[in-house]
Amino acid sequence: MAKRPLPRVRVAQAREFVSTWASSLHMSGASLLVLGLIVFGIIVLSNPLRTLIDQRQQVADLQAQLDQKNSELDALTTQRARWNDPAYIRAQARDRLFYVMPGETSYLVINDVTNEKDRVRAVSADLTHTDVDWVRGLLSSVVVAGLSEPTPAQMDAVAVAGVK
Repeated sequence: MAKRPLPRVRVAQAREFVSTWASSLHMSGASLLVLGLIVFGIIVLSNPLRTLIDQRQQVADLQAQLDQKNSELDALTTQRARWNDPAYIRAQARDRLFYVMPGETSYLVINDVTNEKDRVRAVSADLTHTDVDWVRGLLSSVVVAGLSEPTPAQMDAVAVAGVK
């Protein structure tokens, strides 16, 4: 797409407007001096303003640290006040050192946490078939136990084998 040149009339009008506007600006020595002083003031004050802003930020950070330390101090003061209470000291001695009062019995439960895998066993949907006739085995065990006379050595051997 080719650019179309602007009509010469419009360009001439724009130039005339700019020259009229520029001629209306009167730059006297006083206005140049004021403009220079403003620029000089901005340059001179920029460094102290930056320092002021940095110091304000540091003060804000230190105030936040002071607030945190004061809250920690309040917590420690509260804890110290608790340690002045004899009931709290007794409770801590029971919990931390396992102390008991005279006449009391202390029970300590070891490994009271049960594992979920140990408690719940997997249930199989398959039926199992055993080749042992448990009814015949039970009856024969009762008959043998009632009719036999084991020696004390045999009784001790059975007792030891049952313990293992």
